[in-house]
Amino acid sequence: VGMLLSYLGYLAVFGSVLPGKVIDGVVLADGTRLKYRCNGFLSLILLISLLVIGVQAGVISATAIADKGLQLLSAAFVFSFIVSD
Repeated sequence: VGMLLSYLGYLAVFGSVLPGKVIDGVVLADGTRLKYRCNGFLSLILLISLLVIGVQAGVISATAIADKGLQLLSAAFVFSFIVSD
């Protein structure tokens, strides 16, 4: 659960901080549009870089994600169920 929350926190912070093209979403019922920052590739490169640095520093195991695959899948399923309508 901690690994999933760390990942979601990473996405929340760096998704809004990293530069990227801002795209308007679809028109909502009230006539406004949400803005979306398209920086997924940069976010992916930074995440992989941070994981490599973490492995090199001995902070995280290189196989941590694979070792906890079932737990991550279960936690993600429960989290998605909780936040969905």
